[in-house]
Amino acid sequence: MDLSDEHHNASMTIDEQTILKFTTKPHPQYNMDLVTRGFFVFPKMEEGLKKVFVDTTSNEEIQTVSGWRNIFHRIEETDCKLADAVKETALWEKDAAEGAAERLQFVGGGAEKVRRARRECAQEIFTGASAGVGVVLLGATLAGLAAVCGCETDGGVSAAGGPCLVRQDYEVQVYRSHALLGNTAVLRCVIPPFVRDDVSVSSWFRDDTIILPGSHEAGGRFVVTSTGDLLVRRATTADASSRYSCLTLHALTGERRRSTPAQLLTVTEATGGMPPRLTQRSTTSLTAEQGRDVTLSCTAQGNPPPTFTWWRESGTPVGSSGRVWASQEALHIRGARPEDAGRWECRVHNAFGEQRVHASLQVTAPLAVHVTPHLLVVNSGEPATFNCSVSGSPVAGVEWLHNAEPLTAGRARLLSPLVLHVGAATRAHRGVYQCVARGDDDSAQASAELRLGDTVPELQWTFVEQALSPGSPVSLRCAAAGSPPPQFTWHLDGRPLTASRLGHRYTIGQYVDQVGDVISHVNVSSVRVQDGGLYTCSAANSMGITSHEARLSIYGPPYVRSSMSPVRVLESADVTLRCPYAGYPISGVSWERRGVPVTADLRHELRDGGAALHIRGVDPAADAGAYICQVRGAAGDVARGELLLAVDSPPVVEPFNFPVNVREGARAQVTCSVSSGDLPIRFSWLKDNAPIPKDLQVTEKESSEFYSMLVFTKLSARHSGMYTCVASNNAASGNYSAQLRVKVSPRWLVEPQDMSTLAGNPLLVNCKAEGYPQPVVSWLHGQGEITSDFQSLDTSEVHIMVLSNGTLSIPAANSEDEGFYLCRADNGIGAGLSKVVKITVNEPVSFDVMEKNVTARHGEQVTLKCDIKGDHPIQVDWLFNGQRLNHNYRTSMSEIKTDSGLQSLLVIAQAERHDSGLYTCQAGNIFGHSKLIIHLAIQEPPDPPLDIEVVEINSRSVRLSWHPPFDGHSTLIGYLIQYKKGTSLINDWHHSGTVNLSLPAYGAEFTSKNADSMRTAVITDLHPATTYHIRMLATNAIEASPFTDTLTVKTQEEVPAAPPQDLNAETIGPDELLISWKPPPPDTWNGNILGYIVHWNIHGMAPLDTNSTNTHLVRGLMTTEARLKQLKKFTRYDVYVQAFNSMGPGPKSSAVTATTREGVPDAAPQNVSCFPLSSQSMKVNWTPPPVQHHGGVIQGYKVIYKPVISDSNLWAAGSEVKRTASLDTYLHGLLKFTNYSVRLLAYTSMGDGVLSRAVFCSTEQDVPGSPAAIKAISLTSDSILVSWLPPENANGIITRYTVYFKGRHHVTKPMSFKVGPTINTHEVRGLKETEQYEFWVTASTIVGEGESGRPVIQTPNSKAPARIASFSQVLKVPLKSSTSLSCLAVGNPTPNIQWLYKKRVLESDSRTRILQDSLHIIKMEKLSEGNYTCIAKNLFGEDHITYKIIVLLTPDPPLLESTGSDHNNIELQWRSIKDGGTPILGYLLNYKRDHGNWIEVQLDAEQNSLMLPNLQCGTTYHAYIIAYNRVGNSHPSATVTIKTKGTEPQVPELKTLLTTNATSVLLHLPYWPDGGCPMLYFVVEYRILGTRNEWILVDNNVPSMNFLIGDLQPGTWYELRITAHNSAGSTRVHYSMATTTISGATVAPMQESQSLTDTPHFYEDIYVVVSTVCSAVLLLSAGLLIYVAIRRKQCKDSLGGRGCQDALESASICKAAAEMDNKRNFQQIYSSSPSKSDEHHTSKQMDTSSDIYEMSPYATFAVSSDCPRSVNPTALDYTIEFKTFGHSENNSSAQHERPHRSNRKHRGDCRQPSVTVSSLHRHNNANEHERKFEVCHNSETDSSGSPSVLSSYRTPIKKTAARSLEMYHADSSPESNEISPLPRRRRTPHQHPLSSVERPTQVHASYESSSPEVDANVLSYHLQPPSGFSNSQELSEAECDRDSNQLAKFLARFHQQKEEERLQYTIHV
Repeated sequence: MDLSDEHHNASMTIDEQTILKFTTKPHPQYNMDLVTRGFFVFPKMEEGLKKVFVDTTSNEEIQTVSGWRNIFHRIEETDCKLADAVKETALWEKDAAEGAAERLQFVGGGAEKVRRARRECAQEIFTGASAGVGVVLLGATLAGLAAVCGCETDGGVSAAGGPCLVRQDYEVQVYRSHALLGNTAVLRCVIPPFVRDDVSVSSWFRDDTIILPGSHEAGGRFVVTSTGDLLVRRATTADASSRYSCLTLHALTGERRRSTPAQLLTVTEATGGMPPRLTQRSTTSLTAEQGRDVTLSCTAQGNPPPTFTWWRESGTPVGSSGRVWASQEALHIRGARPEDAGRWECRVHNAFGEQRVHASLQVTAPLAVHVTPHLLVVNSGEPATFNCSVSGSPVAGVEWLHNAEPLTAGRARLLSPLVLHVGAATRAHRGVYQCVARGDDDSAQASAELRLGDTVPELQWTFVEQALSPGSPVSLRCAAAGSPPPQFTWHLDGRPLTASRLGHRYTIGQYVDQVGDVISHVNVSSVRVQDGGLYTCSAANSMGITSHEARLSIYGPPYVRSSMSPVRVLESADVTLRCPYAGYPISGVSWERRGVPVTADLRHELRDGGAALHIRGVDPAADAGAYICQVRGAAGDVARGELLLAVDSPPVVEPFNFPVNVREGARAQVTCSVSSGDLPIRFSWLKDNAPIPKDLQVTEKESSEFYSMLVFTKLSARHSGMYTCVASNNAASGNYSAQLRVKVSPRWLVEPQDMSTLAGNPLLVNCKAEGYPQPVVSWLHGQGEITSDFQSLDTSEVHIMVLSNGTLSIPAANSEDEGFYLCRADNGIGAGLSKVVKITVNEPVSFDVMEKNVTARHGEQVTLKCDIKGDHPIQVDWLFNGQRLNHNYRTSMSEIKTDSGLQSLLVIAQAERHDSGLYTCQAGNIFGHSKLIIHLAIQEPPDPPLDIEVVEINSRSVRLSWHPPFDGHSTLIGYLIQYKKGTSLINDWHHSGTVNLSLPAYGAEFTSKNADSMRTAVITDLHPATTYHIRMLATNAIEASPFTDTLTVKTQEEVPAAPPQDLNAETIGPDELLISWKPPPPDTWNGNILGYIVHWNIHGMAPLDTNSTNTHLVRGLMTTEARLKQLKKFTRYDVYVQAFNSMGPGPKSSAVTATTREGVPDAAPQNVSCFPLSSQSMKVNWTPPPVQHHGGVIQGYKVIYKPVISDSNLWAAGSEVKRTASLDTYLHGLLKFTNYSVRLLAYTSMGDGVLSRAVFCSTEQDVPGSPAAIKAISLTSDSILVSWLPPENANGIITRYTVYFKGRHHVTKPMSFKVGPTINTHEVRGLKETEQYEFWVTASTIVGEGESGRPVIQTPNSKAPARIASFSQVLKVPLKSSTSLSCLAVGNPTPNIQWLYKKRVLESDSRTRILQDSLHIIKMEKLSEGNYTCIAKNLFGEDHITYKIIVLLTPDPPLLESTGSDHNNIELQWRSIKDGGTPILGYLLNYKRDHGNWIEVQLDAEQNSLMLPNLQCGTTYHAYIIAYNRVGNSHPSATVTIKTKGTEPQVPELKTLLTTNATSVLLHLPYWPDGGCPMLYFVVEYRILGTRNEWILVDNNVPSMNFLIGDLQPGTWYELRITAHNSAGSTRVHYSMATTTISGATVAPMQESQSLTDTPHFYEDIYVVVSTVCSAVLLLSAGLLIYVAIRRKQCKDSLGGRGCQDALESASICKAAAEMDNKRNFQQIYSSSPSKSDEHHTSKQMDTSSDIYEMSPYATFAVSSDCPRSVNPTALDYTIEFKTFGHSENNSSAQHERPHRSNRKHRGDCRQPSVTVSSLHRHNNANEHERKFEVCHNSETDSSGSPSVLSSYRTPIKKTAARSLEMYHADSSPESNEISPLPRRRRTPHQHPLSSVERPTQVHASYESSSPEVDANVLSYHLQPPSGFSNSQELSEAECDRDSNQLAKFLARFHQQKEEERLQYTIHV
């Protein structure tokens, strides 16, 4: 074990731990009294560890003291009381007295020995042996034990001085409980399972009252059971209003935890008969400690309240008094005893049924173990028995240990689990025996020691067989142990060895060593042949003898010793004769008797090679005599010797017997005779294995030498016993035993006595007698009052029994057991014994039933009976609801004595309702008290159902809920529901359409979660969107109740029942279909059709396949067309259409099939590959595009190929195209050894498809062309220099050049020289001067040698003129690069070189360096291009070459433009201006969105357009392009800014978006107009209207799905704020809406007093505010208009007529102007002007009066959509309209107004000014964003803003936030749907409302929008003009052009004046 482990490692498990043990001597500080009981207690153990193991078993040892001293030093750092205890009390001094070594040991298996480590750090106890005491500690180290047993350590274990535990946080709570009125409620304290074993309920709290276990507060109504439950008896409604909590106690830490006090009890009144229903398990179990009070519970609910009776398992009922008594549902046991354990039965019953509960009680007591005898000393071979007695319970098992180890098999056996028996004790059996008893949570042990007294000797050391040569010394040694110490004797071949007899050569001795063993030896100094033989050492003491024999062989001839004395043996015994021979080696031994050889047969056996003769069953006649043994040596020598066998006969005792029927006082004799045996014979007698006592006066007479007589003169009981006759002679002894039984009449051992007890208590009457035979005890029961008539007890009565010892046992006595009993003892000898005793059972007051129910009709006389059992006198009192009753004019009481007690009567005349209640009959006598509870119910007709309401409305059903009414104390039979359509009067229930619906009282659905036992019922088969009237009543057995008030309810809408009609699909493009249809029939709408859902999928694919199905949402009833875009070309589609309303989509229409037009393929051919065939041809393979991308019928493929531009191929030919219909083709006529790029496209009849990615292939090499030029220049008289240029068409990689020459006029074969591929000059030597030579050069590739050029002729010349070997060339050099121009001049003499550029001689400078044979130009510029000439001169001539240098530039920036865009794509096009002198290799297109990162796309050189896909909708993108050639990249093009189509979310129609009911609002977010961009998420907030509370955030990430806002207050106005986000921006809309009442009624508009929470101020009066503000603002506006006109003129003059919008440079100017105009506009009073399209007006013409409104807080005006262009009717459909609550003043005017409104639209009297609209909800970093909308004017409505037309409603004034400017609108629809309450959750995806009620909805809305794409430096504000504004001077963009400084100062002064009126007023119109 590693002793270096950290001491605070307390995380080990028990199984992983080891036991650390050390041995030491006892110490004075030890409690020696406890040592005697088996364990030590250290002085400080009381605070920490209470017990420690004691053991002496050892395994590994540490031999040094310091080894385990260091362990104690390790634990000094820990603050552990156990460590202190060990350090202060553990001793490690050497125990000199006992001689025990100091050692520290580690023993495994500690987990098996630790049983209670979790609860306390106590260990099982063992007793130490005499060698020392070992203290066994738990843990990897002593410090590890300290941590486990309660130290404060770093491991987190903290319980210093206390139990072992790991702290765990926990909470306790009490769940809500329900009870019927008058029944018992049960509240349970729920404790977490992981601490349940250690935590118990200590008390309960009811409000401020503490209820302790065992106490009975409030008249015994509150009981805490043994399981910690709180029983609330006879629950009342007042109990439900109390707050309950439980208090728990942690047994280990002492920590207390209390649950949260709360109203946890719900008490409801029963509404009819109900059989008992258990509120607990039918089988329970409980464990209680002995002596503790126990309360068992039996809880059930029923109506009438059930009664409870308790019974023992034996069938004995439990009374109401005594130590064990029952009180209804509780069974109380005071001071639990072991006999209380068992099963108890509770029977619960009322008039409707019965239930039973079985409770199992286990009574535990601390285990105690005793072992007797404590010390047992037995002699070796004697038996030993230990008895273990265990008290306490439960006992799970008993285990025996021997020296701390489990018993091994065969060492001892268990006669029973508590009796240990050792058959024959040996030294291995001695030691400590422990009896260990274990329970579930307890263990105990006791020990006893077995010591050996006198023991049989045991040999510890013996000698072995050996063969020696004569003359050698030998020593034979034996050692033995025994008590008393044994004595050794030695034998040689059966004859005793003595030194005196054998001579001086032999030495025999013995001694005792230091351990007490006796050691004996025989030493022979010089052995001879005669010394050989069988040597035997025998150790003997008083307990027995043990021996060992082995042969000593001496080399020599055979020798047989003569036998001086015979071998004696008993007759019939077995005997072995050994031949006493010596000599070695021996070939054989044989036997003979009387001259006849003895051979092996059934009785004779030769052993040890014939050296021993074994005879079985010796017969004196046949076997006695002389035997000759003959020994033959190896050399043939023979030796003979004689042995005599003598046979002795033992005495044989004949059997004898005593007389059978001998009685006390008679005489008897018995004779013992011997039939055979050698004389003389001696006799002796024993009684019970001991000499016969003299006081028995028994005479022994020996009449002859072979028999003896035993004479009894007067027999008594003392003479009974076992008598043994022992006969002995010189050979042996024999005996025989016989039993004498003297018959004795019975006599009392325990005489019975009179007894008395209380009823219900156990009773024991002892009756015990002795005699022979054993008397039989029987009991008889006296009949009646006389004592002479007794009858045997009925053994079938289980409650009374006779125990085996004769005791009469009555477990629970009752009055029937009272009387006289006779105990009789008889054994047939004499008259027997009998005794009459009287048993008296004192009966306390009790009742047969403890509770009952009585019912009576109203007005009848009621008699309540109280039958009391018990002894007189009995006192009776009556109580009513806890108050004592006295005689009066309506109540009277009387009493009648009965045989069993008393009957008390309570009479009530003319019972009334208030007489119902709880009556208590209290009775008592001197033996106890009890009471009977009577529930009296006065029956009458029931009340109507309570709280009837509609909880759920569906399209065809309505769910009602109600609470059961007062049932008139008669079980409710059922309910009657009446309903009819709302077409008749509300009170006309005699209508033919009235429907009656009957419900049973318990057939209605029971809502268990409702605390008030709510009932519900569903009315079905209703019609959607129909108003119904509903009422109901209740009935009982008496009569029916009145009807409830009438409910009015309207059913919810349903999804449309029919699909759209006349579906048609028209093809309008390769990827577009136009779908049209007609609405479904009106009678199938089931509500307002809100729009349509168009589904399409590829024909033949499953419609449910999400990968192939698409949908499109079309809003509006009359919008019956949809254009499906981005479809697959030339594909057949199936199209379906669904109509939807607020409840969801209806059925799909039949599919219509249409095929898109043929287009071009939108995918390139696949798997394009190519490989060369020759130097001028290659093959190209490919596969078609995927089928789904064909876009039509593929007509063929175009192969586009071109050479790849390289340094050697700068001006390669352009692309070539080859058409083919196959999937491969061959390309011919290609350039040799040229890399080609190959691309393919497929084409249809509509055009070309997408190009594939380029693949590259190179043609093969060929022979090269001839060198481009060649020169031959004379060097000397015999040499010529040949130079050349590489071939223009190398056609491969040049491997070498070959220079040929020959004499011009010679016909000989030309000579050649081969040079490397990088060399372009060669000097030919060995020529003849003046002779002409021809020179030519060829180039070679791996293919072969190419053509030669035209030969040149030259003559060697010693006067060589100046010539230049280099060639004139045209060089193209990239800009900023360096180049070298070669000029290799030769001649004789050496020529001079000069360079000219533009006729100017060049000299070396910073840009040019002139070398010997070249010119080096650094960083070429465009200005450096031109002709460079090199001139070489000498005496004989001159030469020159010219280089034309062209400087290559980067390309010019391309021209980039946008050719179109849609919601997700942008199409770009570009063209190049100049390529910089070298072909353009490609383009780099970069694009990004606002505030995004640049993305680069690499494009081919031939590409001039690109579609950017998968862009964000409604987002601004920026792009630029760069062209590049081999020189480098061009400058970026001008950045193009493009915006994808789509806007921020639009404002939805209200009826599409919002549905409310009493407690929730359902938002139909999928129907929110997305502005063309998919919705991302919504932010939903709300607050109560008229308050200044913070907005309540419901969710800030709501997906586009139905969303429920729950937990609202019924009948309350709310302000709702929704912010919709898409990729284009966000839009915020405000609504004012009201929930309905619980009944579904609509709340009235909020009054001024309701809308504001503060005290009204003068400025909150709309008339004062409007007059004041309008006057001030109009005056200010007039001045501003003048100023604007002046600035506008200046703007036009300075900008040359440009629009004002182009001149805007300051955000503050626009902002200031917008604020001023908005303030002016807000002072206007607007008339209601619904702006729905004609189709919406048409649908509403049925209610003509609803379109006429006076000015009210909820009038209507339109909000435009955010559209930069003119607004069409579709865009106007997004305008929100709300209907106000007003009244009509002039119907005729309304009718007159409508045509004007219609004609105005047809006249087209609309202008489209560009108006900037302001929204103060912008953040400071918002960007410029403009909106334009169409404003229509009509002169008839221009004057509608007069305050005189205001209605009686006062216009509420709403304070707006400092950052908020809100526009409120009202819907023109008078009704909307309401949904039923849904589960209270924030998000309800894929759920439709459960029900709705059509009602007027009051909603005000405003909206604001923002876009993330606007410039961060310019703010955009939109003015909000009034709808009836008539000023012809319309605002224009030029009004923004004003001096910013002056305007800022002006506005600052204005805001300063209005500082005290910071509130901005919004007129709700």
